[in-house]
Amino acid sequence: MKRIGYFLALPALIMAGNAAWACSAMGPNTHIGQVMSLDRDAKTLTILDAETRQPITFVLNDQLLLRAASAQGQVIVHYSGEEDGRLVATNIQ
Repeated sequence: MKRIGYFLALPALIMAGNAAWACSAMGPNTHIGQVMSLDRDAKTLTILDAETRQPITFVLNDQLLLRAASAQGQVIVHYSGEEDGRLVATNIQ
């Protein structure tokens, strides 16, 4: 019976591990995570990073602000550098 329990638990462990490896596996200058907030006035998007479990704030241009407004759940954000301590987003998926 213990063997059956191990086999049933294995997929759950694999799925939990995939979220933790997600950002590193996506390549450089990329974060993946849950949308936490969108500030349209400040043009920023904050996600809960899947790998670090920490909030990360990105600065958005007008086009990405529109895309972020329709984003729900988990997103992939590509960025190019920093502006005032926040990462500058170049693409949102």
